[in-house]
Amino acid sequence: MRSIVQTNGTHVPDTDPTVRSSSPRFDRLARRVRRAGLVWAQAEPGHLRWSLSEDYLTTLVAESPWMRRQVDAAVQQWALGEDVSPMQAMAGCWILPAGTRSRGDGLARGLAIAVTRQAAGPQGSLRALCQGARMDHELVSERMRQEPVLSERELPRVASMIRLIRPALLRSTPNRGVEALLQAVETTHRCVRSHSERTAQLADRLAAASGFSSTEREHARVAGLLHDVGKLGVPGHVLHKPGPLTEDERALVNMHPEIGQRILQGVGGLDHAVPAVLWHHERWDGQGYPHRLSGERIPRLARLMAIVDSFDAMRRDRPYRTAMSAEDSLREIREGAGRQFDPRLADTFVRLVHREPALAA
Repeated sequence: MRSIVQTNGTHVPDTDPTVRSSSPRFDRLARRVRRAGLVWAQAEPGHLRWSLSEDYLTTLVAESPWMRRQVDAAVQQWALGEDVSPMQAMAGCWILPAGTRSRGDGLARGLAIAVTRQAAGPQGSLRALCQGARMDHELVSERMRQEPVLSERELPRVASMIRLIRPALLRSTPNRGVEALLQAVETTHRCVRSHSERTAQLADRLAAASGFSSTEREHARVAGLLHDVGKLGVPGHVLHKPGPLTEDERALVNMHPEIGQRILQGVGGLDHAVPAVLWHHERWDGQGYPHRLSGERIPRLARLMAIVDSFDAMRRDRPYRTAMSAEDSLREIREGAGRQFDPRLADTFVRLVHREPALAA
């Protein structure tokens, strides 16, 4: 399978809060990776499938016969166990190895296509790519000038981060709907599913207590089930690591909302869950991730999800700490009101749990 490390970056702001204690150089790189918009496809025995190919750079690569031939050659080479280091497919376009995932019919391999700024240079391959994909070279060049684009000197660090990302579900997968996604999550990370089911119950109860309509309550429940589906793209040894995460590992974990967004965009009928999945780690004060939204700029469903997700996480053991008591967890919610959490929803949640203590079990 291959993802495309391409640079659409239309909605990501300039400040990346994912690794506040890391170096400025790494912060800049993490911002570039975030803007790059991973687009996954899957290389399996006998064929190659693309998914989520809405972005203009994705189209540029996926529709180019030149690039497809290079990718097919790389897949065949790597399938034989040969060198899996990054390779330049065309001038300015690189193929990077990503994660792998065992399947009943073989091993799904990840690839990432990086279209760097060198591709648009005088010796680059952008014109050939545009010709092959039947796209206007001048328009694509102008768009690349307006948006952040990776440089080739950044590729080694990008490649090391991408290598950790395991293949996620695809648009063309036969598994459809919420249960199929939950089964996939359970297969990979069992604790994620149980957390998601508890979060879904809390989301439904908080939505009811907050005056949401019946339709919005159902959306909250489904979003609760799926809010961590992006962790399909995070290796288990990173999620369950008992000690502190490295800079690369933290940046990878913090990409799970965007990976989840990509997964849900490939499954019909789940559009309503995308805002909560993408923005459930945003904070009321604007210090969250991935886009540093603040206050009511954060969709209400995502603000609700932030509260119930945090509460259930505090109530459970984690590799790096033991579970907190119900009262201590509620105190954290109260103290986070107006900083981390929507103050009105936080107050409603605290009163709800005091009224229905079984919700804190």
